[in-house]
Amino acid sequence: MVNTVSFERLLRETTYRSGESITYNKTYIHILTLRSVVYIRAVDISKTFGTRKILDGASINVNKGEIVLIEGPSGIGKSTFLHILAGIDTPDSGKVIVEGTDIFALNEDRRAKFRLEKMGIIFQQMNLIDDLTVEENIALPLKLAGKKWKERVDELVRYLKIEEVRHAMPASLSGGELQRCAIARALANEPDILIADEPTSNLDNENTQNIGALFKKINKEMKVTLIIATHDPRIEFIGTKKYLLREGRLHER
Repeated sequence: MVNTVSFERLLRETTYRSGESITYNKTYIHILTLRSVVYIRAVDISKTFGTRKILDGASINVNKGEIVLIEGPSGIGKSTFLHILAGIDTPDSGKVIVEGTDIFALNEDRRAKFRLEKMGIIFQQMNLIDDLTVEENIALPLKLAGKKWKERVDELVRYLKIEEVRHAMPASLSGGELQRCAIARALANEPDILIADEPTSNLDNENTQNIGALFKKINKEMKVTLIIATHDPRIEFIGTKKYLLREGRLHER
């Protein structure tokens, strides 16, 4: 007899494909159907800053090709959770598995390399380098990866419609142009996963709608899985799955 609670935990913490067979407590089980293969899995993530527990057992499953929104008010811990998903910050407990790799089982250098190859990150403040042009900012991840950069940058500035400002400095750009530059930089190494932290919080309605539509286009045409933290109801239309972060845990909506 299979213990249902324990078996459900086993499935939650491990990725199986339809048709795969497993043994649990000496019981042979054939998994007939799973609608999707979990691509990114965070399990029981906890994080405390000082005396404040920001995350308290937060878990999430992201399937390949989804656009997942993590919603909640400012200061609730969304950015902290995204930083842990990306391996930038470490949890007090819990684990993050990306395409079968437990990222916190990697040392810091290997984790940084994994992130550079697999993920593109759009920070809340965008973190563009003021002393570099748009072109140089976009090329930076490619140079760090030791790749040729000119052709890829040409492709991205065309795709994101920022050709006219490619030689401009960030200080001269509008809010929408800055965000497109940040998106281009995040896409430079052709990541499988795009993580965005409050990408529309400082944009007007027109730019917000344009960025939302752009994310949907990137998801469809580039086959990129998106995870977006937001408290902006104006981009809810793009989400294929939504979670609310409340009291340190994620609740699917």
